[in-house]
Amino acid sequence: MNAAATFRHELETTGPHLAPAGRLVLRGWCASTASPQPPQIRLVCGATVLTLSARHDRPDVAAALALPDSARACGFEFAGTVPPGAHLARLEASIDGTGWHCLRRFLLASTSDTLHGAIEYPTGPVVGESVRIQGWCAHPHTSLASLELHYGNRRIACELGLPRSDVAALVPTSPDAAHAGFISVKNIPVGHGPLRLCARDTAGRLHFLTTDRRIDIRTDEENPLPLDLSVPAARLGPRHPAGAAAAPAPADRPRRILFVLYGDMTSNSALHVAALAEQLIARGHQCVVAVPRDADTLRYHPGARFRCATYAECGERAALFADGAAPDIVHAWTTAERVRRFSLAICASTGAQLVVHLEDNEGAIFETTTGHTAAELVALPPAELDALVGDDHSHPRRRGEFLARTAGCTLILDRLDELLPPGKPARILWPAAAPEFFERPIPWELREALGWDRDHTVLFYHGNLHPTNRAEMAELHEAVVALNLAGTPTTLLRAGRDFCALPGDLAARAAPHIVALGRIDNHAHLAPLLALADIFVQPGSPDSFNNYRFPSKLPEFFATGRPVILPRTNLGAVVRHGVEAFVLDQADAAGIAAAVRTIHADPSLAARLAVGAAAFAREHFSWDRSAESLATFYDVIAPTPAGNTE
Repeated sequence: MNAAATFRHELETTGPHLAPAGRLVLRGWCASTASPQPPQIRLVCGATVLTLSARHDRPDVAAALALPDSARACGFEFAGTVPPGAHLARLEASIDGTGWHCLRRFLLASTSDTLHGAIEYPTGPVVGESVRIQGWCAHPHTSLASLELHYGNRRIACELGLPRSDVAALVPTSPDAAHAGFISVKNIPVGHGPLRLCARDTAGRLHFLTTDRRIDIRTDEENPLPLDLSVPAARLGPRHPAGAAAAPAPADRPRRILFVLYGDMTSNSALHVAALAEQLIARGHQCVVAVPRDADTLRYHPGARFRCATYAECGERAALFADGAAPDIVHAWTTAERVRRFSLAICASTGAQLVVHLEDNEGAIFETTTGHTAAELVALPPAELDALVGDDHSHPRRRGEFLARTAGCTLILDRLDELLPPGKPARILWPAAAPEFFERPIPWELREALGWDRDHTVLFYHGNLHPTNRAEMAELHEAVVALNLAGTPTTLLRAGRDFCALPGDLAARAAPHIVALGRIDNHAHLAPLLALADIFVQPGSPDSFNNYRFPSKLPEFFATGRPVILPRTNLGAVVRHGVEAFVLDQADAAGIAAAVRTIHADPSLAARLAVGAAAFAREHFSWDRSAESLATFYDVIAPTPAGNTE
């Protein structure tokens, strides 16, 4: 038996894993089935080895794993310093301190000491005039290549490198100490909010410093009338009148359904699960959603009627339903290792039927992430492959066995059927859009208040930037740069987080044309923001990633009632080009830019695509219909709910 298999663990500090200014804090738990004591834990980052800084009692873990009292202190915490750079870190465990076993590998990014600087002109805590900002900025260990002032959605470039004779005494190790002065290249414009410095070093890394100043500028040369923040905001446009929807019929055979998510309730898939759970509850079923950690993220789904619990809180039987009953359906959301292990354990202890949902070609994603082919991965020694997979990915050797054990599978796209065992029952579950997204007109009053007239093209994209989609996100940004260079003023509104950087200097070239909204925690707030857009774009091309996925933002793009540009793969292989969407063989930078120019120049085409997109959404994107289809699928694969005597 693989010795590493005797360890059970969870890294509870959520990724991406960062060590700002080199300071790292990681928390989690680790127990062993081969020892009554908690195992020894260490973290290896290159030549740096961190030992535990603290242990914590974890009665929840002890109860869930039936550990002896002596093993209760299985919670761990690392707090230490990691050298700057990107490290492939290893979390390791040992029973006796001699033989160490790798529990998981993960990328850890450690930044060097923080940026230093000060605003010296104008003085005072609030900058209320449109003037040129002056001060100094330096990093203790690296030379800076550029500097910007950030406040609100403003990005103001600075002239950096002005002589300073006093900074060396404040930051003696800085290579820029003698020329750390700066001044903004122009008078800063109307805006409001805290002032931050954003510096890019010569290696392309970004560094931020929040200053002690706030910007509150109501007028400037281009805006002589004062900006009055007390007046009512420009109208965002009416919500689509939903009308009184008929209540769904109660279920003949109510189910107890445990959805098992790979992440917490802020993950992309949580929107899909939450919407289905609410619809199933309306039909009389009971629903609980299990998450690895952070069950309190249920607060991001206001009014949710389902219960959310961590894996540890579920216990051995997940007896969280009415009268302490266990589930009769365990619906595992993807084949990620943590989901697979937990779901199989619950099914084994309760007799619940197992259903697995697929929403990506997880094998292809893992190959891209690791840089290995499928053949190379399965040829690795078992312990090395297990450590490489960790909890977050789908195991190349165990995925097939997991799918074979299911009563049936749900698929976000029909082509995922190719990845199932032959003859396995399956049901397609397309994502949908909430009613507030449907057919919102452009709020021109707000658009014009933001400085975007009717000849200015506004695009919108809500989604994270990560290594798997980095190349296609780069194409979208290149398209925006190309459109502006060619005389088509275009702005990309972008919501989401960045888990990696765009290649080369692309971020800097695109920055003047991007409004970065960051992560929008309440998904309902996206609807009025999408309404600001003229066109929606889903970049990409047919490949082993896109052919097996259904981007969950697409229903919201179509429902809002705008032209949608997308590649001829997944949904792009279904919709009609020129009627319901503008479909490209390759939605790369050149194709996207050409499509935007074509739609912008032809109002009749734009109107036809907008009407077609909204009509397609009304016909195909309904959480009510998806939930009804799912409920009938449960009845087909498991006619009698567990615990019933009929």
